[in-house]
Amino acid sequence: MKFHLCGGLDAPDWILANIVTLSTIPSTRVKVLVEYIIHRIAEGTFDYDSALKITTDASLGVSDAKACIAALHFMVSNAAKFDVEDSTLSRELQQLGLPKVPSLEVKAWQIQSGDTRHVVMRLKSTADDTEQEKDEAEDFVVSMTVEKFRVLHHELKAARALMDAYN
Repeated sequence: MKFHLCGGLDAPDWILANIVTLSTIPSTRVKVLVEYIIHRIAEGTFDYDSALKITTDASLGVSDAKACIAALHFMVSNAAKFDVEDSTLSRELQQLGLPKVPSLEVKAWQIQSGDTRHVVMRLKSTADDTEQEKDEAEDFVVSMTVEKFRVLHHELKAARALMDAYN
């Protein structure tokens, strides 16, 4: 299978071999590792001891931890190198075997009356992490005029229709 993440080629065998190990690390720790890797790419420095501590705390051996860091570095640098879009990257990482990337869902919405009418939506991450992390998940509040909400709703319906046409 060809991946944009790999420059239109098949995924290397060493990446496929490390996907199972990488998927055992909690997503919060993977995010921290990715931040370290981005810092390394941008600044040239890498806190290797902290990265190893994060991964070895996830009950991985040092060699597995190093392999996971190398796999993440490959994915992040190639995603930037080949200018892979977010949706394509998410889909390809899932096809490689990583868990689904968390998305946002509308938790609640209401129309507020007053001087100007506004639609207020509360969005919540749908991460599949532990219950404690779900309770601590950050809610996002989006406020917009009713007119902007109608335009957004119309555009989202049009985008959904296009996606359904290709499925």
